[in-house]
Order: sequence, then structure tokens, then C-alpha cells
Amino acid sequence: MSLPSILQTDSDNFSSSTVSFPNEDKNISHNEKEVYSNSTDSVLDDDSPWQNPNYFSSKYKEYFFIFTCMVANLLNQAGQTQVLSTMNVISESFHSDSGKQTWLMASFPLVSGSFILISGRIGDIYGLKKTMIGGYIFMIIWSLLCGFADFTHNDTFFIVCRAFQGLGISFILPNVMGLIGNIYKVGTLRKNIVISMIGLTAPTGACMGALWGGLIVTENAKQWPWIFYAYALTGLVNLIMALYSVPNCIPTNVHNFAMDWIGSIIGVVGLILFNFVWNQGPVAGWDKAYIIVLLIISVLFLVAFVVYELKYPISPLLPVEVTKNGQILTILSILFLGWGAFGIWTFYYFAFQLNLRDYSPVWVGGTYFMFIIWGTIAALIVAFTIKKVGPAILLFFSALGFTMGSLMLSVTPIHQMYWRMNLGMQIILCFGMDLSFPASSIILSDHLPMQYQGMAGSLVNTVINYATSLCLGMGTTVERQINKSGEDLLKGYRSALYLAVGLGGLGSCIAFINLCYTLWMKRRDRLADLKSVSTDDSV
Repeated sequence: MSLPSILQTDSDNFSSSTVSFPNEDKNISHNEKEVYSNSTDSVLDDDSPWQNPNYFSSKYKEYFFIFTCMVANLLNQAGQTQVLSTMNVISESFHSDSGKQTWLMASFPLVSGSFILISGRIGDIYGLKKTMIGGYIFMIIWSLLCGFADFTHNDTFFIVCRAFQGLGISFILPNVMGLIGNIYKVGTLRKNIVISMIGLTAPTGACMGALWGGLIVTENAKQWPWIFYAYALTGLVNLIMALYSVPNCIPTNVHNFAMDWIGSIIGVVGLILFNFVWNQGPVAGWDKAYIIVLLIISVLFLVAFVVYELKYPISPLLPVEVTKNGQILTILSILFLGWGAFGIWTFYYFAFQLNLRDYSPVWVGGTYFMFIIWGTIAALIVAFTIKKVGPAILLFFSALGFTMGSLMLSVTPIHQMYWRMNLGMQIILCFGMDLSFPASSIILSDHLPMQYQGMAGSLVNTVINYATSLCLGMGTTVERQINKSGEDLLKGYRSALYLAVGLGGLGSCIAFINLCYTLWMKRRDRLADLKSVSTDDSV
């Protein structure tokens, strides 16, 4: 079935909710409908798959919009892996210490994960499309500077450029998800398919980023800056398509919320410092005084952020719909542990293939091709089954996928052929990625009010990106403690992967408890309905 035919499905047949949350408001209120209607001088059409029938003038414009959203997520994942297949080439170009290689990957999700928390809220208040456009412009500029960094011969400058490249993407992806949440009606198959299509580009982007980087340096290692020039060009083309296809009539800040700048500053500083310490500690050494001092300061900032957000702001950065909803917090914790395990797996997979198996950059990037095939299959499974099986089951199998993939790499022999352990672990990890992202995005988007759709996108992507960077630093710390001499790479790599297995296993336990709780609640509600029916019949 083609994408156009899928999207033309009568969405009203699929309007049941995914899961029940306490005090949820599945529909737009009467006042919000008036705001939506007045903003475009039209009347809401119940037969339209969109919140407002005037969002798209033609089906092709909608397809353009969906494509730009897919490319946005592709750029996010490609931005993380584009330096992994070429980590040795770039390190040699800057004559940098091998200990800094983790920063080539970690700097991008560190900043993006820290700022995504506020970028979605900025989009909710000041305009989702405007914020997204600003993010594209910023990302394009710093992607070009990543390539220009070759002329400086300074690896620190390059890492800083990578960090600001991640800052640009942090203002794109959550606002893209916010646009999806605002445009499409809650609980429809059409919305689920669109989010799943975006989700399938995560493994595709991971493969394309690694493979493209390897292809560029195959003939001449000095051509590595073109990795970033091509990335910037792709971002520019997608920006132009977004300017054309993203509707201009989406209501902005209909509830007149104010930006919580104090909470934003405290939270971002705490997140960045805490993440920086865990990634810099293995490089500089945990015995350095400034590492310990920054760790203490970061914890104080994070504690202050939690206290401030719960007590003081009129419009908190994290609304009470999130902080007082146990199931949403549980889902976010499962995401954090699963994607944290995947962040460790990603880096050490490339290190294993490059440094122990002596694969070339293009070949190690090519080994990611299974992600495209099975990632697509996994994303479509979510779109068409989430209504029937429920997100709790999908998240449980996602956590198992992250755990099993990490476990398989931790016991993979160096001289084993690709088609045995490697192939299987990548298929399993595809389901880890593409069961978790669409399922969690759909849940949060459906069950947070319309004014928090940017925030819904922020929460999912904050957890994914931040966990990827933070847990990589923890994994590197374990590796350096086990392989202090630097001579036993295999033992060090496996020790880091054991941490990934532990994180994924903990996430699986929490996901299983959440699954049992969800099934129990459904059974209780079903029994209550039966009792109510029997009481009515007796009367």
C-alpha cells in the first residue's frame, strides 16, 4: 500500500484513544475550537483528518510537509553517526588524542538534549514554524563551520562546532513533532502513520550518516569536511521545502503562557554541566579537582531546577500535566534507559569494527544497512498495531530490544563473520528504536493539551538525545577503569557494553511493571463496566 493511499484512509474509523490517563482531555475544548476557527476564518470540519481543514490546500502539499518532517528526524540521527565511521580519520586530521573520540559523538546530543527541553516550549509560545526555521538556519551555519574547522587544525574548535550543530537541531525536531500534534486530530490512524513514518527515518538516518561519511573519505581522507558541507546542503533544501509546506495558520500561544526563563537557565546549565562532567571525566581523569567541583555544581543546579519548577513559576517549564502524571514519567524513564544503552552500543559498535576488526570507514557504515530495512518494518508495525496491542506492550519489547542488542555485541567474537551475530543484533535494535520513538511520541502528543504539543515533542527528544550522550560518558568511564593500560581494547569495550546491558535490563523491568499495571487497570475498568451493565439490567 502506498503512502498516499494510506494517508487517505478514513481516519474517523480509528478515533479511539491509545491508553487512558487520569484527568485526560482527549478533545479540544470549545474555546480552543473558536481560536482555531478564528485564526483561519473557517469552521472546523469533523470529516477532516486535520484540526483545521484549511491547513493544506492540496494533498501534495501535505505529502511535502510529511517528507520534510521525516528528513528532520533523519538529520538528527545522521548528525550523531556521521563522525563515527570516520572517527579515526578525523582524529588523525587534528592529531588529537584517541580519548577525545567520544566527544566527536557526545557533543552533538549533549547540547541538543539539553536545549530541546526549552525549544519546544519556545515554539509553543512564539510559534512552532518560526522556531523551527531559526533552528534550521543555525544548524546550517554551524554545520559549515564544522567543515571549516579543518583549516584551524584545532579539535576543540571542531567539537564546539559540533555542539552548536546539535543546538540547531534541538530547535527543529521538537517543533516538528509539535506541528504534527497541532495539525492532526488526536487518536487517528493518519496521525499514527505520520509519526511512525518520522520514526522510521531514525535508523535510516543513522545508516545514511555513517555510510555517507565513509564514502566521502574512501578515496581521500582529507575530504572529510564534505561530510558537513553535504549535511548543511541537505538542511538547506529541507528548509526551503518546509517554508513552502508548513502551514502558516497554526494558532500560537492561545493561552498566553509566559516563558519560564529562570527555570530554563537553571535547567539547561545543570543538564549541560552534568553531561559534560561524565564525558570529560574519562578524558581528563576523575581525580581532577575541576571535574568533581563541576559535578557537585551540576547536581545543585538540577536540584534547584526541580524545586523551582514545582513551587515558583506561574507557567512552569514542565507543566503539571507531566510532573503529576505517573505513567508519563514511567514512559520517559523507560526511554532514557533504553536509549542510554543504545548510545553506548552505537559508539562501541563502531569502535569494535574499526579498531578490532579493521573495517574501512565505508564498510563499517555499510554494515548499518539492516537498520533501513527493519527500521521501516518496525515503524509500520507501530502505526497499525498500537491501537490493538497498546503502547505498554510495544515499549516493553522496545526495552528488550535495546537490552538484547547490547548483550549480543558484548559477547561477539572479533573474528566472527558479519552475517551471524552482527546481523541479528541490528535487526533486534531496529525494533528497540522504532517501537519506542513512535509509541512514546503518540502517547504524549495524544494526551497532552494542544498548547503543550511542542512540549510533547521536546520531552521525547530530550530524553532520547540526552540519554545517548550522558550514558556514553558513563560507559566510557567504565571502559577506562577496566582498561587502564589502554592495551586490552576488547575487555574495555565489553565492560562498557555490560553497563549498557544493565541500563537496558533495568528499563525492561520498569517496562514490564508498567505493562502489568496497564493490563490490571484495563481489567479493573472492564469489570467495572460489566458490573455497571448488570446493575442497569437488574433495575
